[in-house]
Amino acid sequence: MFMKMNPAALGAALMLFVGTVNADAGLVPYADLASWNAATASKTTIIIPNPSSLSGFDSFPGGSVSYGGVTFSSDLTTYNGGFFNVGPVYSSLPAALTAQQVGFDLVNIKITLAGPVTSFSFDFGTFDGYDVTILLSNGNTATKSSTANGFATSNFFGITDTTPFTSVLVTSGTESLSLNNVRFGVAVSAIPEVSTWAMLILGFAGLGLAGYRRSRRSAAIAAG
Repeated sequence: MFMKMNPAALGAALMLFVGTVNADAGLVPYADLASWNAATASKTTIIIPNPSSLSGFDSFPGGSVSYGGVTFSSDLTTYNGGFFNVGPVYSSLPAALTAQQVGFDLVNIKITLAGPVTSFSFDFGTFDGYDVTILLSNGNTATKSSTANGFATSNFFGITDTTPFTSVLVTSGTESLSLNNVRFGVAVSAIPEVSTWAMLILGFAGLGLAGYRRSRRSAAIAAG
């Protein structure tokens, strides 16, 4: 048996459902830097500097380092390895932050920003082309495969989100995860997705139908 619902309650329920759809679909991935740039305003880029050590790499036994007001850290208790800045003297490649291990545990690099943002991207690479997964502090996640190898960071990972976030945790089940060119900013307001428009149309149709039935019922009562 169906329960009766007045138009106001129906409208509130429909708008709540539409809001849920928006929240679930808030994260949008981008395939390349150009499309991410077009979707982002007020961008900041953090380029990993060359290591200070003559050996060509800096080691961070505490698992943390800051560049440009952004903190990069790695939970060294979760894998058998270390956290480094590896530069061209060692790798013949541009400098990159690298989480390295002996086996195939889940290496990780966490990027903590000074304040909330809604757009984020970085360049990355893994040994042997393993997938990387990002977990935003707002709970949203995304995954992308890697084609870069060694300490190269030639792959791109970019997202925007309707919900602000302050940190990004990057993980991969590989021997080495490297990243550089961390970018962040404010996402340009996006056009509602097709699913959102569909829910809005259904919501307005439901309200119209409820109003029509109510007017007919009122007319029938008056005639009787």
